[in-house]
Amino acid sequence: MKIKHWQGYGTVTATKIKDKNFDLVVKVVGNHEWGIHRDDEYDLFNWIVKRFDKSQTDYMTFHRRFPMIQIVNGYENGQETCTYYFNYNKEKWED
Repeated sequence: MKIKHWQGYGTVTATKIKDKNFDLVVKVVGNHEWGIHRDDEYDLFNWIVKRFDKSQTDYMTFHRRFPMIQIVNGYENGQETCTYYFNYNKEKWED
């Protein structure tokens, strides 16, 4: 699906990926002058999490769960890719 870039203008393509090891995995593809890598938890919540996981509606509740976020950058077919892996349910965390 096309989504607005986190910077507020332009669009990129984002796809939810099923992965039983994570609560949410989203792959973002596109070229934008600001890039598509974003590691700010608040921005990621508003840009990706609440759009792809409708059960997450409040940032403070999300933040209090101490989410684990992994980001993998790359390139495919001349476009920047960034895959975001979110775990925000503590029972899924590995020691």
